[in-house]
Amino acid sequence: MKHLFKLAFILSCTIWALACSHSTEQTGKATLTGKFLGTFPTDANYTVRVAVPNLIVGNLAHQTDKYETRLKHDGSFSFSIPLFCDALGLIAINDDEYGAIFLSPNMETNVELCMDDSNKIQVKMIKGIEITIDDLNQSNPLFMNFYLKAFDGSLLNGLRYDMSPEEYRNYIINRLKEQLSIIQKNQELSDYTKEALYRIMKIFFWEKLLYYESEIIYLYEKQHSEKEAVTSDFTPVKPDKSYYSFLIFFDMNNPPLVNYPFYPRIYQAILNNDVSNIPPIDSKSLPEWLKEVKTTMSGMIGSDTGLFYDMLALHAYLQQLEESSKPLSSSQREEIKYFFKNPTYTDFIFAKNDELINPIPPSSANNKKTVESIVFLYKGKVVVIDFWATWCGPCLQAMEEFKFIKEKLKDKNVVFVYITDPSSPKDLWEKKKEEIGGDHYYLTYNEMKYIKARFGINSIPAYLIYDSEGRLKQQFSGYPGNAKMQKKLESLLFK
Repeated sequence: MKHLFKLAFILSCTIWALACSHSTEQTGKATLTGKFLGTFPTDANYTVRVAVPNLIVGNLAHQTDKYETRLKHDGSFSFSIPLFCDALGLIAINDDEYGAIFLSPNMETNVELCMDDSNKIQVKMIKGIEITIDDLNQSNPLFMNFYLKAFDGSLLNGLRYDMSPEEYRNYIINRLKEQLSIIQKNQELSDYTKEALYRIMKIFFWEKLLYYESEIIYLYEKQHSEKEAVTSDFTPVKPDKSYYSFLIFFDMNNPPLVNYPFYPRIYQAILNNDVSNIPPIDSKSLPEWLKEVKTTMSGMIGSDTGLFYDMLALHAYLQQLEESSKPLSSSQREEIKYFFKNPTYTDFIFAKNDELINPIPPSSANNKKTVESIVFLYKGKVVVIDFWATWCGPCLQAMEEFKFIKEKLKDKNVVFVYITDPSSPKDLWEKKKEEIGGDHYYLTYNEMKYIKARFGINSIPAYLIYDSEGRLKQQFSGYPGNAKMQKKLESLLFK
């Protein structure tokens, strides 16, 4: 619960900074500088740290890019921070946190440091935008109320599995309007604060609307016994294009300023949606791909320009690299250099491409327990790898939900593999693995560290799905839900 409140506190910081977001040609990097005012205590060591959200990473843990530097002998410091878009950075000196600062790819932020009477460093904003405690206190109660209701499910407790797409859409939009009305009626909030808080809340509802079929299946399974769910052929109605009229209600060119786990999944959902029917990005040239995408999406979102299309193209390239395991062609590299004005996008995509072409070697020649060596043992089968731990509540909850899929596919050409490390007590692991079923591997800390670094796994549960030829086809951070998992596995089993 402590982490929940800290996350909500950080998210609520954004409401002031969001109002200051702007769109100009970007350099790709924010500049943060500072200097100690007055006599600098040269006998002390001071480390300045900045944590900046990465909107491409869709999980709640380790969701920031972290930078640090020592104060120079003259008491100054400087950061050059790559950004995909405007963000809210948290600044700390040694172990003391000093609050949030607004960062933009084309903006310089400057702070001044000084020592107070109790020999504690104080940070003063000279150039840029600062989020003060008063700003936070003004908005935090409203945001906490919303966040806790979203977290415990009470925010949308009127949803039913038998709702038509239109009923489902209208219910969620009406619930969103109710939440926005609560903010609007608050006389203590400025108009800028209200508008910024609207944007944060909309992200949550946005994802719920995009995943209609998954949510309906989840509601069906929740409202029926396990036996009924396993034996049922229940299939939700597939929404048509008119259902997605809700997209224009959302400001899709203005992402949140913090890492919000729903945000990357929104782009993945759009790319995989049958109605939008967006082709793979390697199926044609980038200008042709964008022209086709904009023909479909511009009417839905109300715009044919903006950050939305940059983000969509970025995630399309990630699909090619991470799901299809297809390196960039030489023409794609040239198109990427030309299209993305913000070099952070280019650097990120090229780094992912390099990882695919030149995978990180094992830390030791004797390290046999790489993921690839495990997958090799099941050659000819689809392999689902689940990274978990005995102490991980979300892992165990996901396994309970996943029983439905395992039962449905128990006679198919698929194997379920579970991987953990000594953070799980071995005696408890032995007991749990009998309950869970499937094949289990108990790796060393170093082996797990290598695998997590190799695949960029920052939190659990996490999942890797390989096809019967041993190729990685999908990677999830957090359980994606039975509908999405079943759809992916069946696409590999019955292709």
